[in-house]
Amino acid sequence: MQVKDDFAAGLGLTPAEATRRAQIIEATIDVVAEFGYGKTSFSRIIDKAGLSSTRMISYHFADKNELMTATLMTLIDHHDRFVAEHTVTAEGRTALLRSLLETEIAYLAAHPRHAHAVTEIATNGRDSDGSPLFELVVHDLRIGRLARQLTQGQREGHFTDFDPEIMARAIRSALEGLAQQLLADPDLDLRHYADELTALFTRATKAT
Repeated sequence: MQVKDDFAAGLGLTPAEATRRAQIIEATIDVVAEFGYGKTSFSRIIDKAGLSSTRMISYHFADKNELMTATLMTLIDHHDRFVAEHTVTAEGRTALLRSLLETEIAYLAAHPRHAHAVTEIATNGRDSDGSPLFELVVHDLRIGRLARQLTQGQREGHFTDFDPEIMARAIRSALEGLAQQLLADPDLDLRHYADELTALFTRATKAT
């Protein structure tokens, strides 16, 4: 499944230009997932995309940071669409948390290279002064949204007393650990892993 680059819609591109831009982003995801952020270059991307010159990338993106920003935003949109489409509407925060965990695990199984690319870009993207490029947006994607769900669940009496930020980080770390295991072992028993993780965090958060 290819990512959908809806961000190109506001750029005034022709259909051919929009298609080429999406092709470049898709190839960037593949290269980042395969070689890592540090070894991702325009030359590797054009090889992956089957393009003839790095100028075809420069036409759309001024530099690597601009390309990585567009790639990350597209990946986040792809993730959010999947979660919205697959999360089962449930009554109660405990059931919703379980559904969200199952959906996140299903996303990792269906799109492991996308998940790995997000981690690579988020971890390694740096501005010219060395500061993290994507710290705020990635924190909200990885931790902030989930922490807000946990906080609301506590207010409603569905969850026990814990630090929502720390619990959200623990959940995210477990999911990212699973993503790494899936890359190393595609035959991993995902159903068992999903059952164990959802049971673990349901017990850890549920009000007694």
